[in-house]
Amino acid sequence: MRETWEESFQEQIALGAYNTAPVEALVRSVSYYLRDRYPDGDYSGLHFAEMGCGAGPNLLWLAQKGTRVSGVDIAPTALDLAKGLLEHNGYGDRVGSLVEASVSDVPIEDESFDGILESCVYQHLAKEDRLAAFAEVDRLTKPGGVFVGHMLEQQHTVFEKHAGEQLPDDPGTLQLEEGGSKIHLTNIGLSHFFSADEMPGLFPGWSVVDPCLAQYEIPQTEAAKRGYERYLQSMLIVYAIK
Repeated sequence: MRETWEESFQEQIALGAYNTAPVEALVRSVSYYLRDRYPDGDYSGLHFAEMGCGAGPNLLWLAQKGTRVSGVDIAPTALDLAKGLLEHNGYGDRVGSLVEASVSDVPIEDESFDGILESCVYQHLAKEDRLAAFAEVDRLTKPGGVFVGHMLEQQHTVFEKHAGEQLPDDPGTLQLEEGGSKIHLTNIGLSHFFSADEMPGLFPGWSVVDPCLAQYEIPQTEAAKRGYERYLQSMLIVYAIK
């Protein structure tokens, strides 16, 4: 897994294709939580983390809001990018830790975070590791804290094309190797497409578990790069309160 994501980030850097802007779905959902729980707008006492933080644009947005931030990623190249981004923008003093580790086994103490973010990471874990990653979210989040995730959903164009190829022991999971660039989902390998129905079971005992469906089509020229005439992104934005 580490080698796969190192290769992916190296290709993303070469093509200038890694994310440099925060994920809008995360920004919107975290903002709902902050406005509801902290109406005075003072977030300086909060510590948020991102699992699979990549190049760090979501962490930068959180740091700009005033929170302390930490990131976990299995790819050291990603962590170097995140560190550089935060320091370049003057937020190095708001970094708690940037940890090279699997999101399924995070070497951080229990209930360390007021909030945890995840975007398009857990979907690429094998079943055992995926369940362990959600268990880590439960362990690491303080009571009353928030989780916001952004993950593949089963109405996605790619899933509809390959639905007959789901792994027999892990419904919703495909092994995608259509060829081409590893920056595209269609060649990244193991990919799990979630359903809203499976979400409550991943957050046992949490007070709120609200999977929100978000769908949009990408431009036809971009779809063609992936070998598709039409390409619907179907995602779950999971908003959960412990």
